[in-house]
Amino acid sequence: MNNRKRVRLSATALGLGLTALMSLSSANAEDKVKVGLMLPYTGTYAALGTAITNGFRQYVNEHGGKLAGREVTYFVVDDESDPAKATENANRLVKRDEVDVLVGTVHSGVALAMAKVARDNKTLTIIPNAGADELTGQLCAPNVFRTSFSNS
Repeated sequence: MNNRKRVRLSATALGLGLTALMSLSSANAEDKVKVGLMLPYTGTYAALGTAITNGFRQYVNEHGGKLAGREVTYFVVDDESDPAKATENANRLVKRDEVDVLVGTVHSGVALAMAKVARDNKTLTIIPNAGADELTGQLCAPNVFRTSFSNS
């Protein structure tokens, strides 16, 4: 399967999973879904970050700009594929912006820190492209989902 098809399939899985999970929440239909996109937009993995963002937004647009009947507001952070900045970036999205869901990332080191923040704050998190085994091993939590490969 080529990269374009894989990204499209991953984005569709992300959207379907998010829609199913959001439909179970008790949030008011008038409330917007806050989606935090924590992906690389600069550096080595920038193309993947942009492709994942475009695929996610395309899925939402194809469904009337809504997930589970709710409009979507995006909060975007360039994680720069820098694990040293990951905890701060994830906390900014979770605590300051109060996102309902985190989507990211590509770099496994960044994903490990992001997953710890998500687990500790019980924030729904979808990891589209980081293969660190710990994400679905030691850091496994009911609110953390990975749609990508595993390194093992």
